[in-house]
Amino acid sequence: MRKTAIVNVFLAILFIVTAGCATMETAKHGYMMKGQILDVSDGVAYLCIGSAEGAKEGQEFPVYRHSKVYTGEKQASPSFKREEVGAVKIIQVVDVHYARANILRGDIKVHDVAELSP
Repeated sequence: MRKTAIVNVFLAILFIVTAGCATMETAKHGYMMKGQILDVSDGVAYLCIGSAEGAKEGQEFPVYRHSKVYTGEKQASPSFKREEVGAVKIIQVVDVHYARANILRGDIKVHDVAELSP
């Protein structure tokens, strides 16, 4: 009897953990999506965001650039700043990993990051 109860508790915990992970994955895709700008040419950018992340045509993303901040003093660890530099709009989800987007505004460069959040 006790062995059955232990097995049932273990199965219940396993079910809850599995359901929680699935919910977190859905929340991540639904609310936080970001990817690097891979290429920029003639007003079009290729993003490392695809159908696996939940990307859809028509989504607009602000684009940020991360850069190192130099203070002139010797620092134990580097400082960085995050600056919005423009925006893109997906015009084609190429596959599970990539999308093509029109540059709506700004000076978008390779290695910038497009980020969609709530």
